[in-house]
Amino acid sequence: MYEESFETPETIFSIGHSDVEHKVLEHRRSTQSPHRGSMCERFCIQAGSGTSLQLQMPIGQVALIDELAGSLWVRCNRSRIRLSMNVVLPNTKHPTTGRPLMVIIPGTLSVGADRYEMLEVNNIPREFEKGLRAIRAEFGPHIDPQGAVVTHLVLDLYSGPGNYELSIDDLALSGAVTRPLNRTETDRGASANVREVMRDSAVRTISNEQTLGQPDRMTAGISRGVLEADGRPLFPRILDYHGESLEAVRALGFNGVRLTQPASVAILDQARATGLWIVCPPPNIGEIDSSRPESMPTFSSAWDRVLMWDLGNGLSNEHIDALAERSRVVRACDTKAGRPVIVSAESDLRTISRHIDMLVTRRTVLGTSLELTDYLSWLKQRPRLVRPGTPLLAGLSTEIDSAVTEQCRLLSGLGANGIPVDSESLHLAGLAAVAAGSRGLFFSSDHRIDGREPEARRRASAVRELNLDLEILEPWGAAGRFAAAAKASNPEVQAYVLEVSRARMVIVFRSVQGSQIVPRTYQGDLPRDSDPITLLVPGVPEAHQSWEIAPGGLRPLRQHRVSGGVSIVLDPFKSSTLILISGEPVITGAVQRRLASGVATTLESSRTRASIAIEDARSLAVRLPASAIGHLPVTKLIEQAQADITAGESLALNDPSNAIIKFRRASSIICQLERLTWERGVLATGSMVASPLSASDSTLAEHWQLVDALASTHGGKNLLPAGNMESIDSLARSGWRHFALDESAIVSGVEISKTSAASGSGSLRMLARSRNPEESPSVVETPPVWITTPPIAVPSGQLIAIEARVWVPKPIQGTVDGLLVFDSWGGPALAERVGVTPGWRHMVLYRIAPETESKNPLTVTFALCGMGEARIDDVRVRPLEPGAEQTDLATVSTVSTAPPLEKADLLSGPSLEEKNFSEAQGSPAGIGRSPNTAPPQAPSSAIATSTDSAVPAAPSPPIATGTAQQWPGMSLGWPKLLPFTKPDAPPPGPGGGTVDPFKRARPQTP
Repeated sequence: MYEESFETPETIFSIGHSDVEHKVLEHRRSTQSPHRGSMCERFCIQAGSGTSLQLQMPIGQVALIDELAGSLWVRCNRSRIRLSMNVVLPNTKHPTTGRPLMVIIPGTLSVGADRYEMLEVNNIPREFEKGLRAIRAEFGPHIDPQGAVVTHLVLDLYSGPGNYELSIDDLALSGAVTRPLNRTETDRGASANVREVMRDSAVRTISNEQTLGQPDRMTAGISRGVLEADGRPLFPRILDYHGESLEAVRALGFNGVRLTQPASVAILDQARATGLWIVCPPPNIGEIDSSRPESMPTFSSAWDRVLMWDLGNGLSNEHIDALAERSRVVRACDTKAGRPVIVSAESDLRTISRHIDMLVTRRTVLGTSLELTDYLSWLKQRPRLVRPGTPLLAGLSTEIDSAVTEQCRLLSGLGANGIPVDSESLHLAGLAAVAAGSRGLFFSSDHRIDGREPEARRRASAVRELNLDLEILEPWGAAGRFAAAAKASNPEVQAYVLEVSRARMVIVFRSVQGSQIVPRTYQGDLPRDSDPITLLVPGVPEAHQSWEIAPGGLRPLRQHRVSGGVSIVLDPFKSSTLILISGEPVITGAVQRRLASGVATTLESSRTRASIAIEDARSLAVRLPASAIGHLPVTKLIEQAQADITAGESLALNDPSNAIIKFRRASSIICQLERLTWERGVLATGSMVASPLSASDSTLAEHWQLVDALASTHGGKNLLPAGNMESIDSLARSGWRHFALDESAIVSGVEISKTSAASGSGSLRMLARSRNPEESPSVVETPPVWITTPPIAVPSGQLIAIEARVWVPKPIQGTVDGLLVFDSWGGPALAERVGVTPGWRHMVLYRIAPETESKNPLTVTFALCGMGEARIDDVRVRPLEPGAEQTDLATVSTVSTAPPLEKADLLSGPSLEEKNFSEAQGSPAGIGRSPNTAPPQAPSSAIATSTDSAVPAAPSPPIATGTAQQWPGMSLGWPKLLPFTKPDAPPPGPGGGTVDPFKRARPQTP
């Protein structure tokens, strides 16, 4: 039996593993309140946010036997202190750090505060077996328990931020039989000396020995799915670097920059001086002999500011072998074991994720037809496609997609400095990404963000506002888990609950259709004084209280317990907010102090944003044509916003919190003005992406000028052959192409259906179904089948209209994209997403030919992105010519006499695809149901073989399996394929064969 009575001046406990920012205020032997005798060991520690704060005492290497047990008397101002033992497996290394794996043997918890309690740890072998099962589930069955030893007694203190006052006394350790130290089993990074702590004759003295499991101070690493930097959880906010001042980047709230080349010495020094992290490719290490580890180069400590090694973007199956080798070499050469390796990938996510530590999920959402709720769902689907446990990072752009910007430049002359995304849309997308479980955000751009151009100022203001919220969300974003979705009284409002130890954060935001382009901040024109929202939050403990994260501090909220959870009232509520729910004063106090300390920054940020908003509003009002204004109270809205800005300025010095509220209210009013203007413009063209100029709030006036211009044009001769979808032969002769993904779980194909065509006798039917209905994939990573038109040469500067009739009878499963329709000029960012339609829908996309049309001919792609059925007919590409000649081209209405939009109007419906465009007043007359027939009823099964009523003797064949090709993703890097050159002969397949994707759809010769 070994006993320690703590009666001598030397201390024996020290700080162990901790991901909490902490400060030891006191550590000494003290005569204050010992359990027995005259002294005890006393700690006073100030702790921040995190998950773990441990004290440890080394005991050498003690064998795991049934007789081993330990006890310790502890007194603390907090409860739930646990005594444990740390067991090291010297024969099994951690796959990331290379250090021996550890198993924690948990003991008892303290239940009270400010009184001594005896904590015990016993039943060591049995608890060790439980721990082995857990780590085998995590790391695989190869775990070797031979030679396992107990190396430390551990006290786990952490229950939340605040002060810990701890007294330790009367340690007893029984059954401790030590093993001789085996140098081959020690961790190479261990260097702490263990002084003599055991004086009992039954226990051999350990002196001047190295202890196991003492990690080096790591620059960055992954621990249990959480990114840590300097031992603390970190939520990366990374900006693409374009030569900006790192001081300016830091001032905008970012904590790192991403480079496309290995960081230079100057950049590393600047990052170290400003406290920023670097994400970049590893340095070039050339050809090395990996079979000789001693000859491999190493990355020196000069790279300590590198947070992650970036090994590439847009990776797919063809990059896997090179990625695996490069990732292995980088890890072998990195002296900071565990520094994350990241990539972004388009497809084959599961295989790629086996070779990396974190995956960047990039998806263009802002300025597209992808709704924010669908984007959130898409992010939540990604973990099902990757290696289990792989943390995901999300990518957001601060600018409109470059292809869209180029279309806007050709149409209006705008875009030389890029086109910024809407600031509130960026804010909502960032909150959605955190709510979906993203462990960090990468902000992409094509231009500097610290420039003096108006576009750069707008982007800088937008990211600063978002980063202020992300800084508050960091503990939940970096290490929290999704707890539940809260229910809101308004269907427009989404709410998601994230949880860390003893605290929840509710992310609340308004998401209506089109919020990814121009959001709606409230209902109506001018904001009402009271616009309350009620939330039902499940799973809230009895003693917890809710506070809104408000300017300058926490604002208590009205709440009461009801069936199903706690009802919380937000009054007023505009676009988004955060709600803290906790019963721990130390947590609320820490958040309160953080908000109070940042009030000056928040004030300046909200003032800048309001100033930019009022400038934009005045410019918009001058540039808008009269047809765009209608009954909108433009002047009144601008005057009200200016009044709020004036009030904010008067309050800024003495009441900054209310000044911030005034500035934000002004910004909300201007955002609502832009929203109302945008809604009417979308009604005029029939779709959010019909015009490239409707993809941004910065080009609203120019969009309306295009609407006026389109009203005085007519469609010329159709440039696209075989778009009437009457026969496979005509498609083959004309150069149409059909692609089918080589996917073992999904059967896909296309056919010409003679049932219920939009016009004529046939339509193209695209189908995809699970090969085994009982094992249908829940998420489809890559579109199973897609078709493209032949390339069309169009003169530079020619405005064209791409038309098609589409019909999706039932929801397309496994995807948020449905039927995706896009062209090679606007790219996937201007894709139309077609959901369920009750009948045939007429869609139109307006595009302008680029200046290099010979190098960039027009193609149109129709991609079935999941499992289901879609039909296509009457695809046409026509130049738009001046003059009001009557044709069947969709007429564009300027809605000059339309009343203000109400709830029943187009954009207030469930979705653009689910509503007949012609039902909304002022919508184009030609966009809606086909004039010649009523919408047909959907087939009984989306995948069932259609029976062709026009040819009763020859029922339609089953689904034809298409040629296996690689989906080009969203980069338009098309595979090189041969066109159909003969009407009845299939093209050569990838291996030289003659697999015919249209075989079963061809008429059979007798």
